[in-house]
Amino acid sequence: MSMRKLRWDRLCVLVVDDNSFMRNLLSTTIKAFGILDTVAEADGAAAIERLKLSQTDPIAASLGTVDLIVSDFVMPGVDGNLFLRWIRTDNGVPDRFVPFIMVSGAADKYVVEQARDAGVTEFLAKPFSAQSIADGILQIINNPRQFVLAQGYFGPDRRRAQGPCEVDRRVTQRTEIQVVKPESTERELREDVRAIYFRPNNRIRQKIGAKAFTEPLYFDPLIVQAAERRIQALVGDYADWVMRYIKSMTNSEAGLSTDPESRKTNKKHIANINRIAHELRGQGSTFNYPLITKLSKSLYEATLDPDRHVTDDRKKLIEAHIDAIRTVFKNRVTGDGGEVGLALLRDIEVASKKYK
Repeated sequence: MSMRKLRWDRLCVLVVDDNSFMRNLLSTTIKAFGILDTVAEADGAAAIERLKLSQTDPIAASLGTVDLIVSDFVMPGVDGNLFLRWIRTDNGVPDRFVPFIMVSGAADKYVVEQARDAGVTEFLAKPFSAQSIADGILQIINNPRQFVLAQGYFGPDRRRAQGPCEVDRRVTQRTEIQVVKPESTERELREDVRAIYFRPNNRIRQKIGAKAFTEPLYFDPLIVQAAERRIQALVGDYADWVMRYIKSMTNSEAGLSTDPESRKTNKKHIANINRIAHELRGQGSTFNYPLITKLSKSLYEATLDPDRHVTDDRKKLIEAHIDAIRTVFKNRVTGDGGEVGLALLRDIEVASKKYK
């Protein structure tokens, strides 16, 4: 069913990301799909306060009923995972069933598992595109999952497939599960219940006027293409963003010291470089800079431990990464970079072995 026949303008999406460029990128893309009521916050704490205020004074909060949350995983203070846990477990949440898409430049197994166990609906790995954002939204609408309340967990059913599986690790038997539907008249739990399955109405589908349609919804390809063009139109902002980050990393690298007395300052500088490397590894490929993604991932892994003592070798390794990232961007080395790209990656591989 084409999106043009649906009322996507009735939806409200909350975008949460501490990076202003990424907030704008996500908001711009979602608005291109016709979801014009897209509001943004810079971190989980601000989002929580705004959601709380929306319950008592929606006009002051400039926020009504939120139909979807899209949040970054790595943020200072209240990160995406803590924010998600608040959504799923706190008694003061407006809607504990609200769909939640987690976005992260680190799609490592442990990150995905943390989000899954906190109750995420969908996980979107950077670099993302307009199509991948569209697919995440449509997955929520076309294939809604029941919610599970069990010991230590509340959120969408973590098992997507409902058929038989080779190894069933669930200890709860079907007879120990109580199913709650909107039309259910049951108001008490059975004594033998160990888990509750909630099967709420598909609110987004109802809200956009698609309740009467049984076929899957899809985005008009022309709308997705228009959204992709909006993303590419932000390449100038991306350039400014990267250059600011390179300058910040350079300053942090220059501030590193091998003096054991500088451990506290070094920890701050390493954490800053690691945070920036995480951000840069996310969206390089979106703007045809896959080398920045690869180099930043390597730098991210090299700076994971901020407590590790800073040696001359560690400084040289960090400096080599930052210089390579600067070279890629300063010389506009797009795509795989050909011989230049191979040489840069080879140099980083040599440096990683030499200064490890």
